[in-house]
Amino acid sequence: MTNRIRRIAAPIAAAVALLAATGSAMAALVIADPTPQALPPHPFFASMSVLNKSAAVGPAAGHLGVTNLTLTNFDTSQQQVFIFSPVFASGTSCSGSIIGGSSPQLTVYVQASSTLVIPYPTPLEFTGKLPSCLAAEVTTVLHGGSVEVDVTGYYQ
Repeated sequence: MTNRIRRIAAPIAAAVALLAATGSAMAALVIADPTPQALPPHPFFASMSVLNKSAAVGPAAGHLGVTNLTLTNFDTSQQQVFIFSPVFASGTSCSGSIIGGSSPQLTVYVQASSTLVIPYPTPLEFTGKLPSCLAAEVTTVLHGGSVEVDVTGYYQ
């Protein structure tokens, strides 16, 4: 109990001292919250191979927040990959026929025989129509190669 009081009292004492020294009301804002951050409610990981057609992944329910994308190019030439929120012809899962796309959208280039890691400290949110899904398509002209896309994040 005493250690907990010290952890809470130390930031408050520092803020009061800073306030007294500077005379600024902004100093009161430096008080740190000692409460540890909670983990996301539902972790999510999926992997998809993208070869000559679009592929999609997503949670069974909820909105998807992507914290990391890992793209691996197995081809001997650079590949252009289009990542988007898919629009499906019908169905309530991420396995239906993709007929279009909406935002967020991004295009990335993956060098030949290499891996590209894209971290998102603030999650990239796919909050469209439920279920929220992420789709990818290799769009390299005349040379659609084999790319694996690994998606890490959470849903809620």
